[in-house]
Amino acid sequence: MSDWGATHSTAESLIAGMDLEMPTGSYYDALYDYIYVSKNLSESYLNRAVGHILAKYDEFGLLGTTTEGSSPLPQDVVEDHAKISYDIAVKSGVLLKNDNNTLPIKSGSSIAVIGPNGVQYTHGTNFAERAYGFPDRQVSTLEALKSRLGEDVANAVGVDQEGTIIPSTHLRNLQGNPGLSRNDSLGGSSNDEIVYFTGTSALPKNASYTWQGQVYAETDGYYTFSFARAIPSWENHTNPDYGSTWSIGTFSINGSEVGEGYRLFGDGGVKPWSNSIATRDNWDNIKSYVYLEEGWHDMEAYIVGLLDEPTSVRLTWVTPAQRSANIQLAVDIAQEVDTPIVFAFANSPAQTGLTLDDGLDELVTKVAAANPNTVVVLNNAEPVLMPWLDDVAAVLEMLYPNQEGGWATADLLLGNNVPQGRLPVTYPASLDSTMTRNPDYPERVATESGNATFSEGLNAGYRWYVHTNTSVLFPFGYGLSYTSFEYSNPNFAASSSTQQSSSGLNYEVSCSPDDADAVFSVSFTVTNTGSVKGVEVPQVYIGPPADAATAYPDVQFAATALVGFANVELEAGASTTVTIGVREKQLSFYNVNTTSWEAAKGERPLYISKNAEEAVFSGQVQL
Repeated sequence: MSDWGATHSTAESLIAGMDLEMPTGSYYDALYDYIYVSKNLSESYLNRAVGHILAKYDEFGLLGTTTEGSSPLPQDVVEDHAKISYDIAVKSGVLLKNDNNTLPIKSGSSIAVIGPNGVQYTHGTNFAERAYGFPDRQVSTLEALKSRLGEDVANAVGVDQEGTIIPSTHLRNLQGNPGLSRNDSLGGSSNDEIVYFTGTSALPKNASYTWQGQVYAETDGYYTFSFARAIPSWENHTNPDYGSTWSIGTFSINGSEVGEGYRLFGDGGVKPWSNSIATRDNWDNIKSYVYLEEGWHDMEAYIVGLLDEPTSVRLTWVTPAQRSANIQLAVDIAQEVDTPIVFAFANSPAQTGLTLDDGLDELVTKVAAANPNTVVVLNNAEPVLMPWLDDVAAVLEMLYPNQEGGWATADLLLGNNVPQGRLPVTYPASLDSTMTRNPDYPERVATESGNATFSEGLNAGYRWYVHTNTSVLFPFGYGLSYTSFEYSNPNFAASSSTQQSSSGLNYEVSCSPDDADAVFSVSFTVTNTGSVKGVEVPQVYIGPPADAATAYPDVQFAATALVGFANVELEAGASTTVTIGVREKQLSFYNVNTTSWEAAKGERPLYISKNAEEAVFSGQVQL
């Protein structure tokens, strides 16, 4: 199956073994003509593709039966998978900063949960395929902390994602009267003083609705608009019932669309959340953040009905005055507790500029100014800049941790578990220091034609930052612990036994006892030098052959490459020997002349490291 829009041929793709084009039939719609009209393609390729698809359907019992609705999963299965989800969420948490051992929260300390993704459950990045889990297990970190500590946990949303209903006094319909003009696809029209329809007042099903008019901004400033709608239950509905609608709503100011809601394709398992955080009553939130000058502004909102159900919808806002009041309340609460915990998120991939969602950098900055013991918890899918980093005491990166994320985050903050995650990407120091924004590499920026040249070759991602010696905020593989670790006794040649690879190379080092496919290994001792249990993740990186320029003049080698790592859990004061094996494939390059992998001979540097840019020991291996 192709990635979305990744098909670029018809016959060639089918012959190569791609069974299904997604999400449209831009190329495969022509298969009938290829096979049965021009007869330029054998029917056997079509039979093969269809056979693969039907076999997969049959594997899951979807052929020859009619299913009205899915059966509930047994509770023991739900609970078993919840434990797995919790474990993954805990192990994925990355401690980025922890001055003065601010974390874990000390027993008896007063805390405050500040920020929308702390007060509410965070669904995850918007406009992306993802698993949502079970609604009854989606607990916010605030709820989890209250369960662990008691109900007396101060909290403030800080940056409200929805606000209050826009009053008719600040709306003007097409006739110049208070409210908005509404038209629907059934031919109906009316004037609504406010936009809020739910329950018995929900709008008739099987129709789309458009509101037009103007909104009045009392002052210059940033306004948050929330065009929210309830999502009907998916139960007993199938993909054809809802798979044909892509956009579930749009919101425009002064003729420019500033908000759009998405509904993704899926067989009942994918839900539409247009924002990382739903409304407080779990409606989908088509949110926009826009600067308006004082006065009247044209406004239009559009929504489409879903699943043969009435449409519940409302239009709300947060004014600049309310926004300032919300942040000030958060600041006031932060001053009254020992440790304020600010939760912030990035609504990527829609978010641009590596920034947090609208207003959250300001929230962190002002809370940290009020209380230097501030802890920041991040939920994001891509790196973000942290202009406030020097002013906060601790940063815990939780990414988007799934349905058990509230419990996992709470337990890491309280020390019931220890952070052990490591960054899977580099966090750049600035926007201009990234490969795609660095002015020294204009070819990497997509031009008007939509093309960008990946001139870095193998030095992609973290390798590029090492190769160009570009400063970063946090390197790939970075992560702290609630304890400290010391490395000692490095051994880059654990024994003198000679191994011979399948390509005839002799390795004057030993095979790893933990990896039958390893051709040599690196060993060292890790000691927990702190006072609590912790998990360390030592990493091994390899550099290019010393004589690469002369021995392999036409081959590019990465400046550095991760070839192995380990998870080492140690009690306070304990030590262990760690052995990390390296496989032949990790020492090889693809020879385009022989169309095969070839292990590079020569002396290669090896690094025992804490992350991609912090080597503890270095050595060489002769291949």
